[in-house]
Amino acid sequence: MLSTIVIEACIFTPQPMSLSLMFKRQLRVITTLTVLFMLMSCSPQESSNEKWASPAGDNSVSPNLSLDMEGLPILSWMKVDEGLVALQYSRWTGTQWSDPITVASGEEWLVNRADFPSVVQLSQSLWAAHWLVMTDPSIFAYDVAISLSRDGGKTWTASVAPHTDGTFSEHGFVSFFAEGDDIGAVWLDGREMTGGHGKTVAVEAVGSAINGMTLRSTKMAFDGSVYEDQIIDGLVCDCCQTDISATPTGPIAVFRNRTEDERRDIYFSRMVNGRWMKSKPVAVDDWEIAGCPVNGPSVAANRDKTAVAWYTQAKGFGEVKFALSDNGTDVFLTSINVDSGDDVLGQVGLAAAPEGGFIVSWMTFIEGTAGELRLRYIDNDGVAYAPIVGSKIDMTRKAGLPQMVLFQDKAVLSWTGGDGSNKTVQVAEMSIDLLQLASLQQ
Repeated sequence: MLSTIVIEACIFTPQPMSLSLMFKRQLRVITTLTVLFMLMSCSPQESSNEKWASPAGDNSVSPNLSLDMEGLPILSWMKVDEGLVALQYSRWTGTQWSDPITVASGEEWLVNRADFPSVVQLSQSLWAAHWLVMTDPSIFAYDVAISLSRDGGKTWTASVAPHTDGTFSEHGFVSFFAEGDDIGAVWLDGREMTGGHGKTVAVEAVGSAINGMTLRSTKMAFDGSVYEDQIIDGLVCDCCQTDISATPTGPIAVFRNRTEDERRDIYFSRMVNGRWMKSKPVAVDDWEIAGCPVNGPSVAANRDKTAVAWYTQAKGFGEVKFALSDNGTDVFLTSINVDSGDDVLGQVGLAAAPEGGFIVSWMTFIEGTAGELRLRYIDNDGVAYAPIVGSKIDMTRKAGLPQMVLFQDKAVLSWTGGDGSNKTVQVAEMSIDLLQLASLQQ
């Protein structure tokens, strides 16, 4: 009998919030197709987008977007068919999506809106993919499975787990980084959570937790051997997404931390000479919440700057925030408010613009379950332009975590749509003239 596991963990209902903040300054508007910038109010500007024919087809969920080494989008998803789950992906050729390729399939996979698989190209010769396999549904235990490819994603190795603890516990929320001819992986690891998922923990010392979720890292060779296990942080939020970005000075990982008194702010760690440095806060929001908000940060880097975007409810209402750091430094400048109010849900995305600056994406309610995926450009000096509407979107849990990458002059967006009986991965694009944007900002 097929026994695919479909579980929604870490359910979070936003707390009551205050009225939305009103922005007082006028900012320039990014429009589509010809991106015109003019001074006007900061109300989100309606924009047109073009729906791309999705390569995922029916019964597809949990999309993930990345860019290959040529800057072309890679779209991955899970195909669910009568209990059998397959990880598939397609690559944009410049004019259309390639025929889907199946990386792997299985029966007891975890299908989850927040913790989902990925397919990425890490170097000219190395691709990596990951998915999650249930080991004990009664205690919500699951493992990470990683597979590699050296022929452009055509064929894949047998899967290997990056963790070697052998415990029936939670392992997930993976982020990859390149490590020469090998790969590096960062993930949330629950081997210390003997008290059960989400339980309050006691902290022995800084960086050492009892019964708490940890953030760990390892490196993996193409032959499947695992080496250089490291603990990045000994106590972190249970089910908020991690993210990682390559910078000119090495990888930087971001995640939601957790303190003994249940403050859950965004932290970062840089890898220096092969070792992860002691984690530090991106900003001190002091969001106190006795549960996981399932709302992780995103990080991106360009030539000069590293940026982090995240969500918080520290003030009692939703805020999407953004902070900049010079590459190679451990100080993030004072964070700016990207959006705020009782309708702001977060689930941020972040991408570095080729000509400088960054684009942030996030979700916000409009009415009932109707919402928008919004975008906002922020330059390298931290100046934020007016937000625009990237796409209308269903704000139920079905939508998952919308994805965003920048490709040439386009923002490519993906989310889970369709109806209750036939979920389908959706893809849309909107044109953004980054060259014009950069010149007008000077």
